[in-house]
Amino acid sequence: MGTNDFAVEELGRTTIMGSRSYSLKSRHVDQTFQIDVARPQRAGDRDAPLPVVYVLDGNSSFGLAVPTARLLQDDGLPPVLIVSIGYRFDETRPLQSQFFETRTRDYTPSADQAWLKMSAEALAKRDVDVGCAATGGASAFLAFIEDELKPFIASRYAVKADDQTLTGMSLGGLFTLYALFEKPESFARYAAFSPSLWWNDRVLFQNEDALAKKAKDLPVRLFLSVGVLEEGFGPPYSMVSNLETLRQTLVSRNYPGLRMTHTVFPDETHGSVYPASLSRGLRALFG
Repeated sequence: MGTNDFAVEELGRTTIMGSRSYSLKSRHVDQTFQIDVARPQRAGDRDAPLPVVYVLDGNSSFGLAVPTARLLQDDGLPPVLIVSIGYRFDETRPLQSQFFETRTRDYTPSADQAWLKMSAEALAKRDVDVGCAATGGASAFLAFIEDELKPFIASRYAVKADDQTLTGMSLGGLFTLYALFEKPESFARYAAFSPSLWWNDRVLFQNEDALAKKAKDLPVRLFLSVGVLEEGFGPPYSMVSNLETLRQTLVSRNYPGLRMTHTVFPDETHGSVYPASLSRGLRALFG
């Protein structure tokens, strides 16, 4: 059968029904971001304000987050607006290089030149050039979300300003917790999947301690998760142990308003744990 025998028309790139993509140039970060937004399929009153779920690593996570949230409406998840934060990449350069450069810069709370040098050398052996990668841009990235992205979304969509969620995986989980400890009022709900707590000699524990010294309460919902097989990375990474230490630390603070869920998924690795974490995390945060 020849190619002309099919009643087919090529429609171009695949899109998710009910979604829109925007290109947003940041003042705080020298970067143009790709912002993908998806409405719920069943929203009742179409004009009613929606809770917002912000998803990091949008280039790879948007396609999973949207159907997950929509399916979970059958299990009681309220209609939510999914907003993913990705990047407008230069198609003339390898995507893996740009992916490493951008998220390493934006998701890390402090400079770690030793780690950057080690990673660049390791990636070079796989023919991945990380260019002029940098670390320690989390403060600017959080300012972008607060001062630029949130107002942009609110100008286009009816949203609940007091019901916003931040989710992130790995370095994205590190940033999620950085936002929690740096400016906890930014979001009502936080979900950190396999957070890279090992970053820069576990510097995030210093951020947590600084918050504890000045805050009497932490009135948020927090979901923490990790795959049990991630402990196999060993020191200093020790993903399961580091997360357990954080859990115990937060419990010891006795914050009256903190509602925390902590899940260790059996048989999951760093590469496989995200889908389970996203599903369980949304249910826990909105349960």
